[in-house]
Amino acid sequence: MFNRAVLLVLWLLVLLPALAYALRPVEGAVVAPMRLAVLRSALLLGAWAIVTVEAASAFDSLTAGAVMAAWTAATLGVLAAVIFRSIRDVAPAGGSLTDQLRSRRGATRRTWRRTRSAAAAAPAWQWAVACVVAILLISVGVLAIASAPNNFDSQTYHLPRIEHWVQNASVDVYATDIHRQVDLSPGAEYLLAHLRLLTGGDGAYNLVQFFAGTGAALAASRIAAQLGGGPMAQVATVFVLATTPEILLQASSTQVDLVAAAWVACLATLVLDEFTRPGDQHGPALLERASYVTAPPRSDALYLGLALGLIAVTKTTGLLAAGPLLLMWGVGRLVRDGRRRRPCMCGRSPKGCSRTNVSGALESRLRTVGASVAVIVLALVVVGPFLARMQAEFGSPLGPPMLRESIGVQTSDPRLIAVNGLRIAQTALDTPLRPVSDAFADAIEGLAGLVGVDVNDPDVTFGTSTFPVPAWYPDEDRAAFPLTGLAALIGTAWFLWKGPGLRRAYASALAVAALLVCATVAWQPWINRLLLFLVVLGAPVAGVLAAGLARALIQRRRKALAWALLGTFAATAALAGLLTVAYGYPRRLTGEWSVFTLNDNEERFVRRLEWLPQYEEAAAAVADSGAGTVGLVQSNDSWEYPWWILLPDGTELVALQSIVPGREPAAVEDVEAIVCAEDLDECANLVPAGWDFHDLGTVGYAVPRSTR
Repeated sequence: MFNRAVLLVLWLLVLLPALAYALRPVEGAVVAPMRLAVLRSALLLGAWAIVTVEAASAFDSLTAGAVMAAWTAATLGVLAAVIFRSIRDVAPAGGSLTDQLRSRRGATRRTWRRTRSAAAAAPAWQWAVACVVAILLISVGVLAIASAPNNFDSQTYHLPRIEHWVQNASVDVYATDIHRQVDLSPGAEYLLAHLRLLTGGDGAYNLVQFFAGTGAALAASRIAAQLGGGPMAQVATVFVLATTPEILLQASSTQVDLVAAAWVACLATLVLDEFTRPGDQHGPALLERASYVTAPPRSDALYLGLALGLIAVTKTTGLLAAGPLLLMWGVGRLVRDGRRRRPCMCGRSPKGCSRTNVSGALESRLRTVGASVAVIVLALVVVGPFLARMQAEFGSPLGPPMLRESIGVQTSDPRLIAVNGLRIAQTALDTPLRPVSDAFADAIEGLAGLVGVDVNDPDVTFGTSTFPVPAWYPDEDRAAFPLTGLAALIGTAWFLWKGPGLRRAYASALAVAALLVCATVAWQPWINRLLLFLVVLGAPVAGVLAAGLARALIQRRRKALAWALLGTFAATAALAGLLTVAYGYPRRLTGEWSVFTLNDNEERFVRRLEWLPQYEEAAAAVADSGAGTVGLVQSNDSWEYPWWILLPDGTELVALQSIVPGREPAAVEDVEAIVCAEDLDECANLVPAGWDFHDLGTVGYAVPRSTR
């Protein structure tokens, strides 16, 4: 299984750059064209993966054969695109094919020499930053490869839903007592389903978020360049992301927040392309007056639509950023359409020119409307089947009311929304300096009392959670990001104050997204991981701020102060990153719970090691009974995935309880054994007469007495 996983990863690592070569921009020079090509390729391949799952499921044919056929077709398509692009690149050059190939090899050698020269001329601090980033990248890669999936939510719903899909050969809704298995956006799990079907296991699962983190850093560095940041700002952006604990922790996890953040970052950089194209005489300054603007390439709507669809199908909170960004794109285009005009032809009267200008503006506005419609239609192609399923099952494309009520704000009271936002800020900026964190929390509690609301009002609080909670330590569900958060906040304020137009617009979109989170997402102890898309969007702001601060201080001959401020920030961030990969939870390189000292099952249960013996005993007893169909009894937060791992291959698992309307659970008479997690009283009530029920504490099981 591991060998197949390695081969699959290598296959994708060849496919992505090959497609990126074929998609290199041809509409003229753009900012960071190769990074743009890679991101476009990721969007196409991601959308292909989603559509493949939905199409196969429509015929109850979600099997390894169907997925292999889809990726074989994709490979042939990429090969054809590469050949076509190679021919197109060579054709205009003229001369013999040998001369053209020799010229291309010479250009490649020149590019390599320039790269080597630039690397040799790089200052020492850039090498130091690159070394830190490389160490962290390699460390996280080791964690991703060496550790078994052990995220809490993954044990409950992320990974069990994949096993149900494989068992049913479809992603259709099924009976379960864990509603999140069927009503939460499944985009990241669709990607994991490809790995599951092609490799037969979960050995490569962690790599999805690892590559998502790499892609997010790539997109963020390009955003920094589009915002006017030079190499220093782009390096700083990558460094900020690479040292953010929550990024590092999720990059070796089977959570889905980093995947969603990567798609949001792709959308953001595509939106900024609308305002940074060299054909625009005003350059990167958004909404500045220009006398002539070229029509944007038609491919923009394609990739924006795919990005929007991938965000929606992966995690709906990402839409809180996608909305402001797309609004910025649409408004920017419409404003510029009003200024768009065609050049006057020789001999044409001014009056004729005026008519041409009006015609050009109208034509441009119609193209903008058409592009906007295309973006929505393409997004619906990706996310539409899931939304249709939710509508059919629950009467709403947003899923059942319990889903919306559990994580969403249930009030429009500005006092409660303000308290909710302040609590989110306190949790995100939490530090080991307890007096500082406690003072912030006490101030919020005091403000809540002053305005007459409960700081833990259920309308803005998840479940029975209570504020505050410690969030500074490196746990993937809670890790705070005070350095990244503060730098992004200061940078956003600076952008809004100083401009120019593009920076001001981007900062406004980022601020609106943050406000929408505060107004729609209830505070919860693990709120920090839900903010990951804001962290990725804020990193370029922090990077540009760092570069601008360094430049300003050096110009004022305050080099020592620049080194002191930025050096302290960098050293603290690097230390936080290194400690995270060394001692993070639940995956770490060193210490008692290192991935090198635990076996696979211990890694899976590292959050609840006391449960492992119970699961193993129950699974062994059920396996000894020879049961082929096993009934599940569990609560909404029970760990289901261990049963899929510990029970023999080929065992069919079916739910004996169902919270899904219209989906009846399996009958007890149709199963040959029962396994239970947490909900043991209900389990005991379901056990048929003549069966033995064993209560192991948290886990239980029941088998017919005659099979013991």
